[in-house]
Amino acid sequence: MGKLVDTSIQSNAPGSTSHGYAWVPPGLNRMKVHHIFSLYLFKVEEYMAQLPNHVVPRINSTGEKYREKQLMLQLPRQDLSVAYCKHLSNNVERKFFEEFINARNEIALDIGFVCPYISKQMECRKCSGVLEKNEMAVMAPKLGENCGWHPACFICTTCEQLLIDLTYCVRDSLIYCERHYAELYKPRCNACDEVYFSYISMAIMFLIYCIYLIIMAFLPNV
Repeated sequence: MGKLVDTSIQSNAPGSTSHGYAWVPPGLNRMKVHHIFSLYLFKVEEYMAQLPNHVVPRINSTGEKYREKQLMLQLPRQDLSVAYCKHLSNNVERKFFEEFINARNEIALDIGFVCPYISKQMECRKCSGVLEKNEMAVMAPKLGENCGWHPACFICTTCEQLLIDLTYCVRDSLIYCERHYAELYKPRCNACDEVYFSYISMAIMFLIYCIYLIIMAFLPNV
């Protein structure tokens, strides 16, 4: 995947619309391109109807405010660009940061899309319910064409919030928001909200983990 755009999504960005919503999902625009505009609008409404009402991004609604808040939470700018990091104190830490985001962008980060009509029956990866043939489903390209979700089931494994704008990271076949994906690998500072990339912080975390393993090894079996 290429460089992720800033979290301040503009109205002319891919996936945005002026038809009553601050955002609509990728995957439906081909209907618009092929002049099936009424079907496009119908499918947009079908997708939105499957979401909890308080997260539907209608313009000037609580759903739009929810989206704006989740963009900042799930896609923290300091995780996306060194320009927003204030505590990378030397070139080594900056290199660690750049290597981390390059690897993440290559192997984990992607944007899902809505398939308006799936070609075969499949199981929802979240609720294990049935997605019938020709039903709408959210697809995650990193996990292949056989993996689908109900629109309301496309959520982060950790925080269980709807993955905002269908942006996700994948690890061990599970999907996460970018924030919680990063925290699978690096600790995050509670004060500045940046992840640690220093030798010292990583060494301390490794030492704590080793001590924990030693203690667990000598505890009697319960």
